[in-house]
Amino acid sequence: MAILIGICWLASGLPAFADDDSMGGANIGERFFLETRFAQFFFTNSGGDANFDLTNGDPVMNFTASIYGPSPGPFAGQSMNCRACHLVEEHEATGNRTYCDFAARSPIPNLGDGQNTTTRNAMPLVDALLPRNVPLLLHSDGQFASAQDLILATLTGRNYGWTPAQYETAIHHIAHIVREDDGTGGLAQQYGGWSYTITLEGLGEVQHQYFIPPQNRMNVSVTDTNSPNYVTDEQIVQNIASLIEQYMLTLVFSQDTNGNFDGSPFDVFLIKNNLPQQPDEGETSVQYGRRLLSLVAGLTNPQWVTNVIDGQFVTTAHGQPFQFGTNELVGLEIFLTDQSNLAGATNLQAQGRTAGIEVGNCISCHAPPAFTDFIFHNNGATQAEYDGIHGAGAFMALAVPPLAQRLTNYEAYLPATANHPNATGIFESPPATNNPAQTDLGLWNVFANPDFPAPQIGLQQMLPQLLAVPAPQLGGLTVSGTNLIFTATKGAPDWTYYVLATTNLSTPLASWQIVSTNAFDVTGQFSFTNALDSSAPQFFYSLALGNISSAAALPQMIARFKTPTVRDLNSSEPYLHTGQLDTIEEVLQFYVRTSAQARAGTIRNADPQLSQIQLDNSAVAPLAAFLRSLNEANYADIPCPCQ
Repeated sequence: MAILIGICWLASGLPAFADDDSMGGANIGERFFLETRFAQFFFTNSGGDANFDLTNGDPVMNFTASIYGPSPGPFAGQSMNCRACHLVEEHEATGNRTYCDFAARSPIPNLGDGQNTTTRNAMPLVDALLPRNVPLLLHSDGQFASAQDLILATLTGRNYGWTPAQYETAIHHIAHIVREDDGTGGLAQQYGGWSYTITLEGLGEVQHQYFIPPQNRMNVSVTDTNSPNYVTDEQIVQNIASLIEQYMLTLVFSQDTNGNFDGSPFDVFLIKNNLPQQPDEGETSVQYGRRLLSLVAGLTNPQWVTNVIDGQFVTTAHGQPFQFGTNELVGLEIFLTDQSNLAGATNLQAQGRTAGIEVGNCISCHAPPAFTDFIFHNNGATQAEYDGIHGAGAFMALAVPPLAQRLTNYEAYLPATANHPNATGIFESPPATNNPAQTDLGLWNVFANPDFPAPQIGLQQMLPQLLAVPAPQLGGLTVSGTNLIFTATKGAPDWTYYVLATTNLSTPLASWQIVSTNAFDVTGQFSFTNALDSSAPQFFYSLALGNISSAAALPQMIARFKTPTVRDLNSSEPYLHTGQLDTIEEVLQFYVRTSAQARAGTIRNADPQLSQIQLDNSAVAPLAAFLRSLNEANYADIPCPCQ
């Protein structure tokens, strides 16, 4: 027997006259991204005329909300579109955007339902669809498992003024706009002057920038439902979502032809010092970050990045020199240092560059080169906002229902959907002084929610990583009489593990026989006993991770939100999903505080990685310098076709 335990981002989207036919679908997607007639306000006020020129637009469009004060809205006099919350260079005086806005929470149409803003601020769209080694889940709470699902829900959802009960009306209205558009509107003129009918039939492809991929072509002018060429309203809106997704795929930070990021001072520093720009094959991003730490710590003569010589920022975008010097390097080393590799922190202290051991542990969630792990963490932001309103310790004491209670009274706790249009969404709402039961629990609203079936498979696949489930270790092996007994330790309490067996090691693990199912006890241990049979073939054994019940996992979803990238942070303030912090320095000081609170056990459901951060205020300046070295250059010189 044997035992084995074992494409460059362009600020305005695409150039006004792209030469590459393959980009035409994205260009048309950008037009739909800018379209203001899909909103409920236009439906209500246009009298059924798809080409109606609004005299007075939706008041929410008059101004762009900002931490710097309101600015005239770029779409004033019209109704809602995607760009109103995912801005780029419409407000150059206050800086470019990475397809996000300036608001702590984005304004939305006023329907008299008490909702004047979104629950969270708008996440940047740049790099939102990068390839990843985890399931694709979008939005801060992971509500969407595909870009098309997200786009469809946005076009027909509350941000556009539609209620859950109006889904079919929204679909019909959007299709009506597409079918009846005559191409005379200002937006159409900026995109060749073609109506949507001509555009979607591919008749505008004589100009390459309006070429539409064959799979997106459809004849929307056919009204006879019995015609083989008839397309339904739902098909039209799905096609719009596909085209907008093609546009979103072009929104990436600058990369070279090998897929290496190359647009920031940090990227140029790696290039100048012949340092690796991405993980080797089989190497994780975190492992790459640790390797990069050892390499930068060993540089004896670093080649610095200097403004103008190596690059230059557009002043209105960042207002800082394009540089990577000693301060940025200290910040990088702190950023890359975690508990498994303290060499960087020790080296900095020995050189007198930091006062103490500074462990950023940033790579646990923001590993290069994407600087995000694309999953969900609780960094204490929800608690900080809630306690700031209701007092210290209030969030710890907040009553949150268990799974069974939540399922039996969906409308009392969970977000409104087409199945439950009257649900309160009390745990998907900003905290309020007049309602202590109200707050935003993020992923908790989506996990094991039957009204959001699409993300559940991805969440289950992600669950061991989300909850930092340790690999079990063989505790001991004994033979007692005719029994084989082995034990395992350091497992996750309540998690299921399968004991697998095979007589042939060449058999794929997926085909091994399950001979026992075990749950680790509260101490993370279990034992397995199997009768020995000397006449039987020898067996090889292995442990396989099973799962945890949704009821046991749900409390660990409280206040988890998706990790954003930290590239180009100067273009995405205010920060955190709450939008409560205005500067990079404030964010770093926030982590100094919350990591100490996590170690003290005073943050509810704190991410395990949070307590591993060990920083004091002396680390703030170099970390801020490094984070600013991740800002992007040369993306504001292409005129926006929407202006």
